[in-house]
Amino acid sequence: MPVSARERVAHVVRRLSMAPHAAIAVDLPDTDAAIARALDLSGAAATPLAMAPPDGSAKPDVRAIVEPIAWWLERMQQADRMVEERLTWFWHDHFATSVVKVREPYLMNRQHLTLRTHASGNFADLLKAVARDPAMLVYLDGITNAVDERNENFGRECLELFTMGRDSGYTQDDVVAASRAFTGWVVDLPGRPFSPRLERVTGVQPWDSVFVARRHDAGVKTLLGVTGQFDLDGALDVILGHPATATFVARKLYRELVGLDPDDAVVASLAKGFARDYEILPLVTEIVQRPEFTSDDAVRAKVRTPVEKLVGIRQAAGGKSRPGGGAVIARALRAMAYVPFVPPNVGGFPKGRRLLGPGNLVHTFDLVAAAGTAPESHDGAGALAALGVFDVSATTRKVLDEQRDPQQRFALAVASPEYAVT
Repeated sequence: MPVSARERVAHVVRRLSMAPHAAIAVDLPDTDAAIARALDLSGAAATPLAMAPPDGSAKPDVRAIVEPIAWWLERMQQADRMVEERLTWFWHDHFATSVVKVREPYLMNRQHLTLRTHASGNFADLLKAVARDPAMLVYLDGITNAVDERNENFGRECLELFTMGRDSGYTQDDVVAASRAFTGWVVDLPGRPFSPRLERVTGVQPWDSVFVARRHDAGVKTLLGVTGQFDLDGALDVILGHPATATFVARKLYRELVGLDPDDAVVASLAKGFARDYEILPLVTEIVQRPEFTSDDAVRAKVRTPVEKLVGIRQAAGGKSRPGGGAVIARALRAMAYVPFVPPNVGGFPKGRRLLGPGNLVHTFDLVAAAGTAPESHDGAGALAALGVFDVSATTRKVLDEQRDPQQRFALAVASPEYAVT
């Protein structure tokens, strides 16, 4: 199907946000204007969700994670600071952490705010913040990593998933060296026997992380060919100094935004600039100003995730859910392994063709059923336009035009091949 000018503009908006923002896409004159609009961060930052820290006297209630989820889904529908939402989701998937293991929604919300704060800022700062983030320290067992009992979980995932990538030249010895450098960090978990003494000795506040020197391996380490008495920041600086790190992150962000595999020469150029200062927004800007970003091949090159589907459905339906719809949405997202704050594993959420199975289609109808009133549309093209899709095949248009019930037409639009991709 040929790509119209309006669809190309809508493509830019979709890729640089978490919602279709159909009304905005219609008014933007061209892709340059759409890119400028989506990258605009001049508006005030979102007021963060305030969660009171638990006192540790009761068992954590994992169900309280619904509050941060609801806040985030609502925030994704907002039209200001679009790229911040896309990047916050990208980093949540990149540094995947699950409340199922962390157990404390308060810590998950704090991690979310850390990701949001650094989402468009500096990757080195983000990496160092995540490495000492309480939720991450619990999730990848950093709190058990000590000089006399080393735990390599974070060290391994840091190299494989967060920085250099698999088969990038690091060895098991590098995993060990990084893990030794990362020793010594613990989290003050209220209600635990060690908590009062930890607070008394270190001055740490409840739920914060703190470095305990006697738990740290201060010996000499050789990491990626560099030798020194590295601590956490020192080891991360060595990893950031390896060319594989900038290459890995630049390639992954290119795939996220463009939806295509980049040429090695393109990645090398992007990584060279990124490695100079690790600034995220300039890297995003360089990627989206490349001709591939708005090419015919890039449009509809990605499978729309369940979260993107849901946010688009809610936005088209007025932003609200039907009574009891929250429980329906939660069950549907859980069935599709796409609940925010609950990635299925440290590798993040499913992607690509794994999202096209019949089960996902069935549960997509659940998302529609939980939404509010269907948007007004008098034909099939209107039903999809409300979802930010403007190029419609003759077959899809015929199917939608023949359905006279607006709610049924909306459900069919959501289930259409055009809305399955983005």
